[in-house]
Amino acid sequence: MDSLSCARSMRGSIGMLAMAWLMAPSTNETAGAAGLDVESNGAYAVGRLGVLGDCPADNVVGAAFFWEPDTMRRMVASGRASASPTEGTRIYVDICRRWGADHLDGFDGAERLGTLLERVVSAADPNGAPTFVGWRDQPLPADAGPARTFQLAQTMRELRFARHCVAVQAAGLGPLEAILSGPAGEWNAEFFGWPRPYPDVADLGDVRAEVEAVTDRLHARDLDVLDDDERAELRALAKAARAHATERAG
Repeated sequence: MDSLSCARSMRGSIGMLAMAWLMAPSTNETAGAAGLDVESNGAYAVGRLGVLGDCPADNVVGAAFFWEPDTMRRMVASGRASASPTEGTRIYVDICRRWGADHLDGFDGAERLGTLLERVVSAADPNGAPTFVGWRDQPLPADAGPARTFQLAQTMRELRFARHCVAVQAAGLGPLEAILSGPAGEWNAEFFGWPRPYPDVADLGDVRAEVEAVTDRLHARDLDVLDDDERAELRALAKAARAHATERAG
C-alpha cells in the first residue's frame, strides 16, 4: 500500500479510535475526581493541551486551532486555576493509558500496532505540529501492551490533526469556515464555542474537499518511513483496533 492510500485511512481508524477517549464521559469523571475543572472544559485545556507547557494562552489558542479564541482563553484560565499544565498532562496521559488498556484489552494486534505507530511518530517532522510534539515527548509505558499502543495512537491522531490545520490555512479558510463546511457543520461550531449567526459556506464544498486531500498528502509523508507491506499492515491493524475498542465500549 502506498503512503497516500494509507494516510486516507488514518482519519477513520486511528483518528476515530483516539478521539473516543477524549469524548468519553469517563474521561471527565476521572479528570474531575483528580481535581481538574470539568464544568467549563478547563480539564481539556490543561489536559490534552497541557503538553504545550506553561505557555501564553494564545499559544494554546493557536495549537487548538478550531476553538473560538475567547472560549479557549477562558478554558485555559479555568484549567490552570485547578492544576498546572504539567499536572494536567500527567492526569490526562494516565486517563489515556487506562482507557486504552481497557478498550484494547484482548486485541491480539496491539503490540504490533504500537510498533508501527512508534516508528511513524518517532520519524515525523515536528514543524507546525506543537501538540503532536508535546504528546510525542511524554514517556511511554515500558510494557509493549495496549496502554502503550493507545498512547501512541493518541499521539498519531495529534500528528494528523496538525497536518489538517496546515491544510486549512493553506486553503485560505478560517477555523469557523472549515468547521461549518465539514461533516458536522453547525453542531461542531457550537461545540467549539463559536456564537451564532454563522456565515453561509454553501460555496465552500470544493475548497473543503481540497483541504481533506491536502491533509492526506501531508500526512502521507509521515508514513513514508514504512514500506508498502508495513503500511498495509498498519491500515488493517488500525481498523481492527477501532472495531475492537468500539465493541468493548458497546
